[in-house]
Amino acid sequence: MTVLKALRSEAPKLLPLFLPIVVSQYAAIASGVLDSAMAGSLGSLALASIAVGVALWVPVKMFILGLLYGLIVFVSQAFGAGDREGVESATWQSLYLALIVGPLAGLALHVAAGQVGMFGMDSEMAGLAGRYVRAEAWGLPVLCLMLPLRFYCEGQKIVVPVTVMSVLIIGVKALFNYGFMFGGLGLPELGVVGCGVATVCTNVCFLALLAGYVCLAPRFAGRRLFAAWRRPDPAALARIARTGAPIGLCFMSEFLVFSVMTMFISRQGAVAAAAHQVAFNCMILFFSAAVAFAGAACIRVGNLYGGGDKAALRTSVTGIAVMSALIGCVLMAGMILNDEALAAAFIGDAAVIPLTVAILHVVALFQVIDAMQVGLNGMLRGIGDVGAPFVMTTAAYWLVGIPLGYLLSGAPLPLGLAPLAGFGVVGWWMGITVALLLVTLLLGLRVRAMFWGAAGPVEALRVPA
Repeated sequence: MTVLKALRSEAPKLLPLFLPIVVSQYAAIASGVLDSAMAGSLGSLALASIAVGVALWVPVKMFILGLLYGLIVFVSQAFGAGDREGVESATWQSLYLALIVGPLAGLALHVAAGQVGMFGMDSEMAGLAGRYVRAEAWGLPVLCLMLPLRFYCEGQKIVVPVTVMSVLIIGVKALFNYGFMFGGLGLPELGVVGCGVATVCTNVCFLALLAGYVCLAPRFAGRRLFAAWRRPDPAALARIARTGAPIGLCFMSEFLVFSVMTMFISRQGAVAAAAHQVAFNCMILFFSAAVAFAGAACIRVGNLYGGGDKAALRTSVTGIAVMSALIGCVLMAGMILNDEALAAAFIGDAAVIPLTVAILHVVALFQVIDAMQVGLNGMLRGIGDVGAPFVMTTAAYWLVGIPLGYLLSGAPLPLGLAPLAGFGVVGWWMGITVALLLVTLLLGLRVRAMFWGAAGPVEALRVPA
């Protein structure tokens, strides 16, 4: 089948998955923007405290998200194979995993909150950030229970109801923020801590919505998830954890890479740090569309792999690869054509905007490569291939991207050696883009081996008569 035919075949099947997921993705971003906007009303100290707290608890959240994302691999494959028992059994085991991980993660974050001051910041800011993080820590066990129910639905291509809930929950978060941060609606005024308390309450509401939908929706009639209790199965629970752990570590590692970049760039002065932060925000804004598409790709590939149709699976992979590249090109064009407008939308400092625009030109190329990278990763996750992609991605970022970015930025070298280049903050983005290109090439070879190679798992699937 030609590339064009594969694209025509897959686009109508992927778009109904992709569009609701991308709305959910941007709803999550809107929630973070809402927190920052409302915290800004409390003053710069409150906003800075929340920024510090976010830097501490978001990596933990990303690991949990990836760990439990392993469920979607099992659910999508079992659903594609028509194995209802497999879908429900995997979800139960994921819930047991959530009951273990949630309290442990909350406890670890609670302990870490007491160490915020070790980074040398102002004691008042450290105290506020620590209290905010402790409040957020109470929401992690709830988040852990929420995610399996979400992935139970999405793995079965039930994405629109989850999207509707994600959009509604933004309004719920706004109300809780207003109540607990400012003392509205008769609730106690807690300031920065109220933002964390609002997150806990919002997570509880989202969990209630998901549980109610799973228990009451007509589409689940006759096969209710909670109709029969299933015992913990240590072996099955371990399989889900082994699948999800590399995904979680990959999510967390990518976040930490940019944290390290930010740390080094901040030494180059306020203008460089501000320009980098604006470019990073723009990257996240655009990149979320590619992440959503990768999620849809994972579900689609998992369904086909579970169904055992080799020909349809290979057609789907070809179409997904082409669509990933097209999405990347659209994102790149959107960023280049609107570079100055994007920069001005985030910051009004005339000294920062030109540098931001220069960074955005590199970030635009980054978008194309990254869209292809996450698409390839999504396809591999659909067949449960997570270990090798994690190693490739992490090694390229840390062993190539960070060192190369350091060199290209013109940072001082040891032993009195002269800097090799002087691109400044732009050099950091050039280094991480080169690393990403390497990852994409390696993942492309991995996809070819897994889906077309004689020893790949797809080769063993049947071809329907």
